[in-house]
Amino acid sequence: MTKTVKGMLIFALVAFCASLTFPFVASALDNEAVFRGTVRVGRQVIPDVTVSIVDATGTEVDSVISGDDGKWAIPIPYVGEFTVQLMGPLPDGISIKEGASSEVVVVLEEIRTTSVGFQLQSEEQKTILEIPPTWERLLNRMVSGLKVGLLVALASIGLSLIFGVTGLVNFAHSEMVAFGAVIALVLESSMGLTGGLFPIAVFLAVVIGGFLGLFLEKGIFGPLRRKKMTNISLMVVSIGLAFLMRYLMLIYHGAEPETYESYKIQSGVSLGPIELPPKDYYIIAIAFVTLVIVGILLQRTRLGTSMRAVSDNPALAESSGIDVNRTIMWVWIFGSALAGLGGIMIGLTQVVEWQMGEKILLLIFAAVTLGGLGTAYGAMVGGIAIGLASETSTFWLDNDLKFLIALAVLIVILLVRPQGILGVRERLG
Repeated sequence: MTKTVKGMLIFALVAFCASLTFPFVASALDNEAVFRGTVRVGRQVIPDVTVSIVDATGTEVDSVISGDDGKWAIPIPYVGEFTVQLMGPLPDGISIKEGASSEVVVVLEEIRTTSVGFQLQSEEQKTILEIPPTWERLLNRMVSGLKVGLLVALASIGLSLIFGVTGLVNFAHSEMVAFGAVIALVLESSMGLTGGLFPIAVFLAVVIGGFLGLFLEKGIFGPLRRKKMTNISLMVVSIGLAFLMRYLMLIYHGAEPETYESYKIQSGVSLGPIELPPKDYYIIAIAFVTLVIVGILLQRTRLGTSMRAVSDNPALAESSGIDVNRTIMWVWIFGSALAGLGGIMIGLTQVVEWQMGEKILLLIFAAVTLGGLGTAYGAMVGGIAIGLASETSTFWLDNDLKFLIALAVLIVILLVRPQGILGVRERLG
Protein backbone atom coordinates (compact mmCIF):
# COMPACT_ATOMS: atom_id res chain seq x y z
CA MET A 1 0.00 0.00 0.00
CA THR A 2 1.48 3.36 -1.00
CA LYS A 3 2.04 6.23 1.43
CA THR A 4 -0.71 8.24 -0.29
CA VAL A 5 -3.28 5.47 0.18
CA LYS A 6 -2.18 4.96 3.79
CA GLY A 7 -2.49 8.69 4.42
CA MET A 8 -5.98 8.77 2.93
CA LEU A 9 -7.09 5.81 5.07
CA ILE A 10 -5.64 7.38 8.24
CA PHE A 11 -7.32 10.70 7.44
CA ALA A 12 -10.65 8.97 6.80
CA LEU A 13 -10.36 7.00 10.05
CA VAL A 14 -9.54 10.14 12.07
CA ALA A 15 -12.45 12.04 10.48
CA PHE A 16 -14.75 9.08 11.15
CA CYS A 17 -13.73 8.89 14.82
CA ALA A 18 -14.12 12.66 15.18
CA SER A 19 -17.65 12.46 13.81
CA LEU A 20 -18.53 9.94 16.53
CA THR A 21 -18.00 12.56 19.23
CA PHE A 22 -20.82 14.83 18.04
CA PRO A 23 -23.73 12.66 19.32
CA PHE A 24 -22.08 12.32 22.73
CA VAL A 25 -21.41 16.05 22.97
CA ALA A 26 -25.03 16.72 22.04
CA SER A 27 -26.30 14.25 24.62
CA ALA A 28 -24.05 15.81 27.27
CA LEU A 29 -25.63 19.20 26.64
CA ASP A 30 -29.14 17.78 26.87
CA ASN A 31 -30.56 18.04 30.39
CA GLU A 32 -34.03 16.66 29.65
CA ALA A 33 -35.37 13.14 29.61
CA VAL A 34 -37.70 12.02 26.82
CA PHE A 35 -40.70 9.69 26.89
CA ARG A 36 -41.45 8.34 23.43
CA GLY A 37 -43.26 5.56 21.66
CA THR A 38 -45.28 4.48 18.65
CA VAL A 39 -49.07 4.07 18.64
CA ARG A 40 -49.82 0.94 16.67
CA VAL A 41 -51.67 -2.36 16.46
CA GLY A 42 -49.18 -5.01 15.43
CA ARG A 43 -47.33 -3.37 12.55
CA GLN A 44 -50.16 -0.96 11.67
CA VAL A 45 -49.26 2.53 12.92
CA ILE A 46 -52.02 4.89 14.10
CA PRO A 47 -51.57 8.66 13.48
CA ASP A 48 -53.37 11.65 15.04
CA VAL A 49 -53.76 10.15 18.53
CA THR A 50 -53.25 12.43 21.54
CA VAL A 51 -50.81 11.29 24.24
CA SER A 52 -50.62 13.22 27.52
CA ILE A 53 -48.26 13.02 30.51
CA VAL A 54 -49.08 14.15 34.06
CA ASP A 55 -46.80 14.08 37.10
CA ALA A 56 -47.48 12.75 40.59
CA THR A 57 -49.34 15.93 41.56
CA GLY A 58 -51.73 15.62 38.63
CA THR A 59 -50.14 18.52 36.73
CA GLU A 60 -49.96 18.01 32.99
CA VAL A 61 -46.36 18.03 31.75
CA ASP A 62 -47.26 18.13 28.07
CA SER A 63 -49.36 16.47 25.39
CA VAL A 64 -48.64 15.65 21.76
CA ILE A 65 -50.36 14.11 18.75
CA SER A 66 -48.79 11.07 17.10
CA GLY A 67 -47.38 11.73 13.64
CA ASP A 68 -48.09 9.98 10.34
CA ASP A 69 -45.69 7.23 11.40
CA GLY A 70 -47.51 6.82 14.74
CA LYS A 71 -44.53 8.13 16.69
CA TRP A 72 -44.66 10.62 19.55
CA ALA A 73 -42.12 12.11 21.98
CA ILE A 74 -42.46 14.36 25.03
CA PRO A 75 -39.49 15.95 26.89
CA ILE A 76 -39.51 15.48 30.67
CA PRO A 77 -37.62 18.23 32.55
CA TYR A 78 -37.29 16.48 35.92
CA VAL A 79 -37.30 13.02 37.55
CA GLY A 80 -40.22 11.54 39.44
CA GLU A 81 -43.37 9.48 38.87
CA PHE A 82 -45.36 10.17 35.71
CA THR A 83 -48.55 8.79 34.18
CA VAL A 84 -48.62 8.49 30.39
CA GLN A 85 -52.20 8.64 29.10
CA LEU A 86 -53.54 7.60 25.71
CA MET A 87 -56.28 10.18 25.19
CA GLY A 88 -57.42 9.13 21.72
CA PRO A 89 -59.32 9.30 19.51
CA LEU A 90 -58.69 5.77 18.22
CA PRO A 91 -59.96 4.72 14.78
CA ASP A 92 -63.08 2.58 14.48
CA GLY A 93 -62.34 -1.03 15.26
CA ILE A 94 -59.28 -0.22 17.40
CA SER A 95 -59.52 -0.37 21.20
CA ILE A 96 -57.50 -0.97 24.35
CA LYS A 97 -56.81 -4.68 24.78
CA GLU A 98 -59.01 -6.37 27.37
CA GLY A 99 -57.34 -6.33 30.76
CA ALA A 100 -54.95 -3.51 29.73
CA SER A 101 -55.18 0.20 30.52
CA SER A 102 -54.95 3.45 28.59
CA GLU A 103 -52.58 4.75 31.31
CA VAL A 104 -48.99 3.68 31.96
CA VAL A 105 -47.17 4.71 35.15
CA VAL A 106 -43.44 5.31 34.71
CA VAL A 107 -40.99 6.11 37.53
CA LEU A 108 -38.11 8.17 36.12
CA GLU A 109 -35.05 7.99 38.36
CA GLU A 110 -32.48 9.48 35.98
CA ILE A 111 -32.38 11.74 32.93
CA ARG A 112 -32.69 9.37 29.99
CA THR A 113 -34.92 8.35 27.09
CA THR A 114 -37.73 5.93 27.99
CA SER A 115 -39.95 4.00 25.59
CA VAL A 116 -43.64 3.70 26.50
CA GLY A 117 -46.18 1.51 24.74
CA PHE A 118 -49.92 0.82 24.91
CA GLN A 119 -51.64 -2.53 24.33
CA LEU A 120 -54.16 -2.13 21.53
CA GLN A 121 -56.22 -4.62 19.58
CA SER A 122 -58.22 -4.67 16.37
CA GLU A 123 -61.82 -5.78 16.50
CA GLU A 124 -61.62 -6.83 12.86
CA GLN A 125 -59.53 -9.86 13.78
CA LYS A 126 -61.24 -13.16 13.09
CA THR A 127 -62.78 -14.65 16.20
CA ILE A 128 -63.44 -18.04 14.71
CA LEU A 129 -60.70 -19.74 12.72
CA GLU A 130 -60.91 -22.98 10.84
CA ILE A 131 -58.07 -25.11 12.14
CA PRO A 132 -56.30 -26.79 9.20
CA PRO A 133 -55.28 -30.46 9.34
CA THR A 134 -52.18 -31.45 11.28
CA TRP A 135 -50.15 -32.33 8.17
CA GLU A 136 -50.96 -28.94 6.61
CA ARG A 137 -49.86 -27.02 9.70
CA LEU A 138 -46.67 -29.09 9.87
CA LEU A 139 -45.98 -28.43 6.18
CA ASN A 140 -46.36 -24.68 6.71
CA ARG A 141 -43.94 -24.86 9.65
CA MET A 142 -41.42 -26.68 7.45
CA VAL A 143 -41.76 -24.08 4.68
CA SER A 144 -41.26 -21.34 7.25
CA GLY A 145 -38.19 -23.24 8.45
CA LEU A 146 -36.89 -23.43 4.88
CA LYS A 147 -37.25 -19.65 4.59
CA VAL A 148 -35.37 -19.05 7.84
CA GLY A 149 -32.72 -21.57 6.82
CA LEU A 150 -32.14 -19.93 3.44
CA LEU A 151 -31.76 -16.53 5.10
CA VAL A 152 -29.34 -17.86 7.72
CA ALA A 153 -27.38 -19.56 4.94
CA LEU A 154 -27.28 -16.34 2.94
CA ALA A 155 -25.98 -14.44 5.96
CA SER A 156 -23.46 -17.16 6.86
CA ILE A 157 -21.63 -17.69 3.56
CA GLY A 158 -19.43 -14.63 3.93
CA LEU A 159 -18.33 -15.63 7.44
CA SER A 160 -17.40 -19.11 6.24
CA LEU A 161 -15.51 -17.82 3.18
CA ILE A 162 -13.57 -15.26 5.23
CA PHE A 163 -12.61 -17.92 7.74
CA GLY A 164 -11.58 -20.23 4.92
CA VAL A 165 -9.14 -17.82 3.25
CA THR A 166 -7.84 -15.96 6.34
CA GLY A 167 -8.56 -18.16 9.38
CA LEU A 168 -10.35 -15.21 11.01
CA VAL A 169 -13.43 -15.81 13.14
CA ASN A 170 -15.17 -12.51 12.41
CA PHE A 171 -17.54 -11.63 15.25
CA ALA A 172 -18.44 -8.41 13.42
CA HIS A 173 -20.08 -10.38 10.60
CA SER A 174 -23.51 -10.26 12.24
CA GLU A 175 -23.25 -6.47 12.40
CA MET A 176 -22.47 -6.46 8.68
CA VAL A 177 -25.80 -8.26 8.29
CA ALA A 178 -27.58 -5.57 10.32
CA PHE A 179 -25.70 -2.85 8.41
CA GLY A 180 -27.28 -3.93 5.12
CA ALA A 181 -30.78 -3.88 6.63
CA VAL A 182 -30.30 -0.41 8.15
CA ILE A 183 -28.82 1.06 4.95
CA ALA A 184 -31.76 -0.23 2.89
CA LEU A 185 -34.18 1.29 5.41
CA VAL A 186 -32.38 4.65 5.28
CA LEU A 187 -32.34 4.64 1.47
CA GLU A 188 -36.04 3.74 1.33
CA SER A 189 -37.08 6.54 3.67
CA SER A 190 -34.66 9.27 2.56
CA MET A 191 -34.85 8.72 -1.22
CA GLY A 192 -38.50 7.64 -1.43
CA LEU A 193 -37.59 4.21 -2.85
CA THR A 194 -40.86 2.55 -1.84
CA GLY A 195 -43.12 0.11 -3.65
CA GLY A 196 -41.75 -0.80 -7.07
CA LEU A 197 -38.60 1.27 -6.43
CA PHE A 198 -37.62 -0.71 -3.34
CA PRO A 199 -35.40 -3.16 -5.33
CA ILE A 200 -33.21 -0.13 -6.16
CA ALA A 201 -32.73 0.46 -2.42
CA VAL A 202 -31.86 -3.23 -2.01
CA PHE A 203 -29.30 -3.10 -4.84
CA LEU A 204 -27.66 0.07 -3.50
CA ALA A 205 -27.54 -1.34 0.04
CA VAL A 206 -25.86 -4.53 -1.22
CA VAL A 207 -23.28 -2.47 -3.13
CA ILE A 208 -22.62 -0.30 -0.05
CA GLY A 209 -22.29 -3.50 1.97
CA GLY A 210 -19.62 -4.67 -0.46
CA PHE A 211 -17.72 -1.41 0.00
CA LEU A 212 -17.93 -1.94 3.76
CA GLY A 213 -16.13 -5.27 3.31
CA LEU A 214 -13.50 -3.56 1.12
CA PHE A 215 -12.93 -0.92 3.80
CA LEU A 216 -12.61 -3.50 6.58
CA GLU A 217 -10.03 -5.50 4.60
CA LYS A 218 -8.00 -2.57 3.26
CA GLY A 219 -8.29 -0.34 6.31
CA ILE A 220 -8.24 -2.71 9.28
CA PHE A 221 -7.70 -6.46 8.87
CA GLY A 222 -5.34 -6.39 5.88
CA PRO A 223 -2.77 -4.07 7.51
CA LEU A 224 -3.01 -5.96 10.81
CA ARG A 225 -2.54 -9.28 9.04
CA ARG A 226 0.57 -7.98 7.23
CA LYS A 227 1.97 -6.97 10.63
CA LYS A 228 1.79 -10.68 11.57
CA MET A 229 -0.98 -10.22 14.12
CA THR A 230 -2.32 -13.61 15.20
CA ASN A 231 -5.84 -14.77 14.39
CA ILE A 232 -6.72 -14.69 18.10
CA SER A 233 -5.77 -11.01 18.24
CA LEU A 234 -7.70 -10.33 15.02
CA MET A 235 -10.73 -12.07 16.52
CA VAL A 236 -10.56 -9.73 19.53
CA VAL A 237 -10.37 -6.79 17.09
CA SER A 238 -13.50 -8.09 15.35
CA ILE A 239 -15.33 -8.27 18.71
CA GLY A 240 -14.48 -4.62 19.38
CA LEU A 241 -15.53 -3.72 15.84
CA ALA A 242 -18.87 -5.50 16.38
CA PHE A 243 -19.60 -3.38 19.47
CA LEU A 244 -18.56 -0.21 17.62
CA MET A 245 -20.85 -0.92 14.65
CA ARG A 246 -23.72 -1.97 16.91
CA TYR A 247 -23.71 1.21 18.97
CA LEU A 248 -23.14 3.42 15.95
CA MET A 249 -26.38 1.99 14.54
CA LEU A 250 -28.05 2.68 17.89
CA ILE A 251 -26.86 6.32 17.82
CA TYR A 252 -27.75 7.10 14.22
CA HIS A 253 -30.69 4.75 13.67
CA GLY A 254 -32.27 4.85 17.13
CA ALA A 255 -33.58 2.17 19.48
CA GLU A 256 -37.11 2.02 18.01
CA PRO A 257 -37.66 -1.06 15.76
CA GLU A 258 -38.85 -0.13 12.29
CA THR A 259 -40.20 -1.92 9.25
CA TYR A 260 -39.82 -1.32 5.55
CA GLU A 261 -42.62 0.97 4.41
CA SER A 262 -43.27 -1.10 1.29
CA TYR A 263 -43.96 -4.36 3.15
CA LYS A 264 -45.57 -3.52 6.48
CA ILE A 265 -48.75 -5.61 6.42
CA GLN A 266 -49.59 -8.34 3.92
CA SER A 267 -52.35 -10.91 4.03
CA GLY A 268 -51.54 -14.55 3.37
CA VAL A 269 -51.63 -15.98 -0.15
CA SER A 270 -52.38 -19.68 -0.53
CA LEU A 271 -50.33 -21.89 -2.83
CA GLY A 272 -52.03 -25.22 -2.39
CA PRO A 273 -51.83 -26.11 1.31
CA ILE A 274 -49.10 -23.51 1.90
CA GLU A 275 -50.12 -20.02 3.02
CA LEU A 276 -47.53 -17.25 3.25
CA PRO A 277 -47.45 -13.47 2.75
CA PRO A 278 -46.48 -12.59 -0.84
CA LYS A 279 -43.12 -11.17 0.30
CA ASP A 280 -42.13 -14.54 1.77
CA TYR A 281 -42.47 -16.26 -1.61
CA TYR A 282 -40.15 -13.63 -3.13
CA ILE A 283 -37.72 -13.92 -0.21
CA ILE A 284 -37.47 -17.70 -0.60
CA ALA A 285 -36.99 -17.39 -4.37
CA ILE A 286 -34.37 -14.63 -4.12
CA ALA A 287 -32.41 -16.44 -1.39
CA PHE A 288 -32.49 -19.74 -3.27
CA VAL A 289 -31.42 -18.22 -6.60
CA THR A 290 -28.64 -16.25 -4.88
CA LEU A 291 -27.27 -19.40 -3.24
CA VAL A 292 -27.34 -21.24 -6.57
CA ILE A 293 -25.49 -18.36 -8.26
CA VAL A 294 -22.87 -18.35 -5.49
CA GLY A 295 -22.36 -22.09 -5.95
CA ILE A 296 -21.94 -21.66 -9.73
CA LEU A 297 -19.48 -18.78 -9.27
CA LEU A 298 -17.38 -20.84 -6.87
CA GLN A 299 -17.25 -23.79 -9.27
CA ARG A 300 -17.21 -22.22 -12.73
CA THR A 301 -15.28 -18.94 -12.47
CA ARG A 302 -11.59 -18.21 -12.14
CA LEU A 303 -12.18 -16.12 -9.02
CA GLY A 304 -14.18 -18.93 -7.43
CA THR A 305 -11.37 -21.38 -8.18
CA SER A 306 -8.90 -18.94 -6.60
CA MET A 307 -11.08 -18.67 -3.48
CA ARG A 308 -11.24 -22.43 -3.09
CA ALA A 309 -7.51 -22.79 -3.74
CA VAL A 310 -6.55 -20.14 -1.17
CA SER A 311 -8.94 -21.72 1.33
CA ASP A 312 -7.35 -25.16 0.86
CA ASN A 313 -3.67 -24.10 0.88
CA PRO A 314 -2.67 -20.41 0.68
CA ALA A 315 1.05 -21.11 0.21
CA LEU A 316 0.48 -23.57 -2.63
CA ALA A 317 -2.05 -21.23 -4.23
CA GLU A 318 0.45 -18.36 -4.17
CA SER A 319 3.20 -20.54 -5.66
CA SER A 320 0.76 -21.44 -8.46
CA GLY A 321 0.49 -17.78 -9.47
CA ILE A 322 -2.70 -16.85 -7.59
CA ASP A 323 -2.74 -13.36 -6.09
CA VAL A 324 -3.70 -14.29 -2.52
CA ASN A 325 -4.21 -10.72 -1.28
CA ARG A 326 -6.47 -9.88 -4.22
CA THR A 327 -8.48 -13.05 -3.62
CA ILE A 328 -8.89 -12.22 0.07
CA MET A 329 -10.06 -8.72 -0.88
CA TRP A 330 -12.78 -10.10 -3.16
CA VAL A 331 -13.85 -12.59 -0.50
CA TRP A 332 -14.41 -9.68 1.90
CA ILE A 333 -16.35 -7.75 -0.75
CA PHE A 334 -18.61 -10.64 -1.75
CA GLY A 335 -19.01 -11.89 1.83
CA SER A 336 -20.03 -8.46 3.09
CA ALA A 337 -22.41 -7.90 0.17
CA LEU A 338 -24.10 -11.27 0.78
CA ALA A 339 -24.35 -10.44 4.50
CA GLY A 340 -26.07 -7.16 3.60
CA LEU A 341 -28.53 -8.94 1.31
CA GLY A 342 -29.26 -11.46 4.04
CA GLY A 343 -29.87 -8.63 6.51
CA ILE A 344 -32.35 -6.95 4.17
CA MET A 345 -34.28 -10.20 3.68
CA ILE A 346 -34.32 -10.81 7.45
CA GLY A 347 -35.51 -7.22 7.99
CA LEU A 348 -38.39 -7.87 5.59
CA THR A 349 -39.57 -10.87 7.60
CA GLN A 350 -39.06 -9.28 11.03
CA VAL A 351 -38.10 -5.71 11.97
CA VAL A 352 -35.00 -3.58 11.47
CA GLU A 353 -33.34 -2.68 14.77
CA TRP A 354 -29.90 -2.00 16.11
CA GLN A 355 -29.73 -5.36 17.94
CA MET A 356 -30.72 -7.58 15.03
CA GLY A 357 -27.10 -8.57 14.36
CA GLU A 358 -26.59 -9.61 17.97
CA LYS A 359 -29.77 -11.72 17.86
CA ILE A 360 -28.77 -13.66 14.74
CA LEU A 361 -25.07 -14.07 15.65
CA LEU A 362 -25.58 -17.41 17.39
CA LEU A 363 -27.54 -18.88 14.47
CA ILE A 364 -24.88 -17.77 11.99
CA PHE A 365 -22.07 -19.39 13.97
CA ALA A 366 -24.17 -22.51 14.47
CA ALA A 367 -24.81 -22.79 10.74
CA VAL A 368 -21.13 -22.35 9.84
CA THR A 369 -19.99 -24.84 12.47
CA LEU A 370 -22.65 -27.39 11.60
CA GLY A 371 -21.94 -27.25 7.88
CA GLY A 372 -18.15 -27.27 8.23
CA LEU A 373 -15.84 -24.35 8.94
CA GLY A 374 -14.43 -22.62 5.88
CA THR A 375 -16.79 -24.11 3.28
CA ALA A 376 -19.45 -22.02 1.55
CA TYR A 377 -21.52 -25.11 0.76
CA GLY A 378 -21.31 -26.13 4.40
CA ALA A 379 -22.72 -22.77 5.46
CA MET A 380 -25.62 -23.29 3.03
CA VAL A 381 -26.42 -26.79 4.31
CA GLY A 382 -25.89 -25.81 7.93
CA GLY A 383 -28.13 -22.76 7.63
CA ILE A 384 -30.97 -24.75 6.08
CA ALA A 385 -30.63 -27.48 8.72
CA ILE A 386 -30.69 -24.94 11.56
CA GLY A 387 -33.72 -23.15 10.07
CA LEU A 388 -35.72 -26.34 9.53
CA ALA A 389 -34.91 -27.69 13.01
CA SER A 390 -35.74 -24.48 14.84
CA GLU A 391 -38.99 -23.60 13.06
CA THR A 392 -40.38 -27.14 12.73
CA SER A 393 -39.84 -27.75 16.45
CA THR A 394 -42.37 -25.00 17.25
CA PHE A 395 -45.09 -27.35 15.99
CA TRP A 396 -44.67 -29.41 19.18
CA LEU A 397 -42.79 -27.09 21.54
CA ASP A 398 -43.05 -23.53 22.79
CA ASN A 399 -41.73 -20.89 20.40
CA ASP A 400 -39.15 -19.76 22.98
CA LEU A 401 -37.44 -23.16 22.78
CA LYS A 402 -36.79 -23.18 19.04
CA PHE A 403 -33.19 -21.96 19.27
CA LEU A 404 -32.52 -24.52 22.01
CA ILE A 405 -33.64 -27.27 19.63
CA ALA A 406 -31.43 -25.90 16.85
CA LEU A 407 -28.38 -25.92 19.13
CA ALA A 408 -29.26 -29.43 20.37
CA VAL A 409 -29.27 -30.62 16.74
CA LEU A 410 -25.88 -28.93 16.29
CA ILE A 411 -24.41 -30.79 19.29
CA VAL A 412 -25.78 -34.17 18.21
CA ILE A 413 -24.45 -33.86 14.65
CA LEU A 414 -21.03 -32.67 15.81
CA LEU A 415 -20.80 -35.63 18.21
CA VAL A 416 -21.26 -37.94 15.22
CA ARG A 417 -19.28 -35.85 12.71
CA PRO A 418 -16.98 -33.36 14.49
CA GLN A 419 -15.79 -31.70 11.27
CA GLY A 420 -19.34 -30.74 10.29
CA ILE A 421 -21.65 -32.05 7.59
CA LEU A 422 -19.42 -31.04 4.64
CA GLY A 423 -16.20 -30.38 6.55
CA VAL A 424 -13.00 -32.32 5.90
CA ARG A 425 -11.32 -34.14 8.75
CA GLU A 426 -7.81 -32.77 9.28
CA ARG A 427 -4.89 -35.15 9.56
CA LEU A 428 -2.26 -34.39 12.18
CA GLY A 429 1.28 -35.64 12.02
